[in-house]
Amino acid sequence: MIEFEGQIWAVQDNDDVNFLCTTKRVKNKIQVINEKGRDLRVSEDKLLWQHTSIVREPNDWQTQLTKIQATVDSLHDDIDVLLLWETALELEISEINELADLYFGKEITTEHLVAIWRVLAENRFYFKRKAKNWEPRPVEQVEELKTQRSRELARLKAQALAHDWLQKMAKFSVPAFLNFATAQENSEVFQVISVPQEIIPFIERLECWLRGDTDKDVEELVSRITVKLNPREFVFEVLQKIGRLPMDADRDVIMAGLKPEFSSAVNEFAQTVPPWQPTETQSITDLLFSIDDEETREVDDALAIERDGLLWKMTIAIADPASVIHRGDVLDREAMRRGTTVYLPTQTVLMLPPKISCDIASLSVGHVRSSLVIRAWMDDQGEMTKTNISREAIRVLKRLHYTDADQMIEEGTDDNARYLRELLTCAKHLHAGRLAEGAFNLQRPEYKMSIKENHITVNMINRDSPSRLLVAEMMILANHIAAKYAHRHQVSVIYRTQDPPLEPITEEMTAAPAGFHKVRKLLGRSSLSLQPAGHNGLGLSMYTQLTSPLRRFADLVMQRQLMAHLVGEQLPYDKEELFKVLETAERTARESRSIEGEAKKRWLMQYLKQSWVEKPLEIIVINEAKGGYKVEMRPWGVEAYLATSKMLRTGQSVETVIDKIRVKAGSARLKLK
Repeated sequence: MIEFEGQIWAVQDNDDVNFLCTTKRVKNKIQVINEKGRDLRVSEDKLLWQHTSIVREPNDWQTQLTKIQATVDSLHDDIDVLLLWETALELEISEINELADLYFGKEITTEHLVAIWRVLAENRFYFKRKAKNWEPRPVEQVEELKTQRSRELARLKAQALAHDWLQKMAKFSVPAFLNFATAQENSEVFQVISVPQEIIPFIERLECWLRGDTDKDVEELVSRITVKLNPREFVFEVLQKIGRLPMDADRDVIMAGLKPEFSSAVNEFAQTVPPWQPTETQSITDLLFSIDDEETREVDDALAIERDGLLWKMTIAIADPASVIHRGDVLDREAMRRGTTVYLPTQTVLMLPPKISCDIASLSVGHVRSSLVIRAWMDDQGEMTKTNISREAIRVLKRLHYTDADQMIEEGTDDNARYLRELLTCAKHLHAGRLAEGAFNLQRPEYKMSIKENHITVNMINRDSPSRLLVAEMMILANHIAAKYAHRHQVSVIYRTQDPPLEPITEEMTAAPAGFHKVRKLLGRSSLSLQPAGHNGLGLSMYTQLTSPLRRFADLVMQRQLMAHLVGEQLPYDKEELFKVLETAERTARESRSIEGEAKKRWLMQYLKQSWVEKPLEIIVINEAKGGYKVEMRPWGVEAYLATSKMLRTGQSVETVIDKIRVKAGSARLKLK
């Protein structure tokens, strides 16, 4: 016959008390059957009180347990915990046996003790457990707990109310850009929805959260609503539906959490910054011109060229905001937080206040500015003979736009036109030299958008523009020379490197209609490094980046390092600090590029929806996709989906028409014409 002990015990499990039936004892462990009939082992110190009943065999355990539980439940329901607390508090009683004796005042059984324990565990307002005792809480603590509970219940009620309201709001759709919606869309889909008074406090929290305030409850609640939009887009649309955001609210800016305006503290500090002034004995270098887009306000660079004996002397001046912005000051912290200027179709969100980036640090025509000046001497065969870097006072004589510069290169007869052609000749030598070292042209179609007075303008950028080639090559040269200077003088900077491609990239590959998409898969890994290494895509032995310090914080940091060495000051960043700052700046810059790209795609889709629905649309086939093909829309270079069962080949040009546009998603579905 199998040994069976059959004792019934009340056993503690943290705040819970359960009944167990012992079967046998093994050293200091006891084999038991729990209330669910499962075999367990428990330590002896968990046993609280033994019941007077004995279980004769395992099959009787559930019958005995049912009777005991019924008695406990009956006693439990009769206990007035408030009365027990008041009395225990007055008499300073905390032991469970004394509490049971105080309340029941008769022979105390295991059922009485378990009933008292369970009541106290369920009503934590009045008692707190310490080991196996239950201490009555002070009156003040009880009131505080009740207040907390009341607030929590109110919060849960408000959350439930807000959740139900958001679910209703999710059923109403609005166009992506309300002020561009057709009259039919506005009448059919959008009307301002009235708001119940009790939901207004929650709406105010939504507004604060969308502006960037932290509110975990709002974030969690919004994330639980099942819609196709991301949480920020959903809240944006909700606030538009109820009229809390105007129809022309800048969706892209608000979605990205960008702040076009600077705080009063930042603006006030910027107003106190004096313009940089040269010393009385310092000479001023005149630069021929700057070349930028027409709408550019932050002028980062300017150029000059002259003959120096048998050589061409090219001068590249880079704006020096570090001369007026010091590490750790208000402007520096703001620039680091923003990371980069963000260019959206609707507006430009500056990295630095206009007083700095568009005025006293910008290379504006006729104004003397501190500048990082990089010079390079080249012979007529395109060989670089020497370079030089210095900090100088410069003055730009003329501002050119790319279209002006291109026209002057082609048709101009004055000195500036001649200088431009000379610079272009040098730029072509530089370009050819890089190609010979393995660089490759991976030009993508690029378009610019502007939104003015409810009108969308889309213009293609001529990537083969002579002046754009000229400027690009001069900036690449400046960054290359800066990297070589830093390496030679052991100045800590961050180098930008790129590994060789997985296989050689030929001119035929890059020239193919869908070549970009193939070449992109072959590109070597790009990375940041404290040690110089080759940049294969540019065909250079080393490369850093500091030519846009007014609009990229990473460039400002690199410039600070170089400037400090040039003037004999201690470097502002050690290697560890430098890498930490640059990683943050690079992450912010990547996010900004993503924001810019997504915004441009959405606005292009809005443009196509309004202006291209019936027009033929040329595409290039990229690759097969489920039910059709992934394609690239020409001339914009934007990907779309073509639904067709017809067999097409990669790189094939096909004429299509728009089937469906999803503006919010920035996607287009096409069909064969």
